[in-house]
Amino acid sequence: MNPKVNRWLDLLDRAGWTFIQAAAAAGITVLSGATLGWRAGLTFIGVAGAIAVLKVVVGQNTGTDDTGALIGTPVIEPPPTATPTTGGNG
Repeated sequence: MNPKVNRWLDLLDRAGWTFIQAAAAAGITVLSGATLGWRAGLTFIGVAGAIAVLKVVVGQNTGTDDTGALIGTPVIEPPPTATPTTGGNG
């Protein structure tokens, strides 16, 4: 059974975290003493986020299911099957 994925929430989750990670990287870069103007910082964050959005859109429109996996194989594994117990009372 293939799961149903809300594409908009998937996009927001994946690309949103990339924006947060890029902003954190820009902040750490500034805190380390590097000079990074606000325009360069916004460009840094915007480009990383735009690439993430593009990756998600491409992932959602390729493959055999709608999980957004780019590797050609679903990233959600089937649930484990129960293995019968042998012997014993428990």
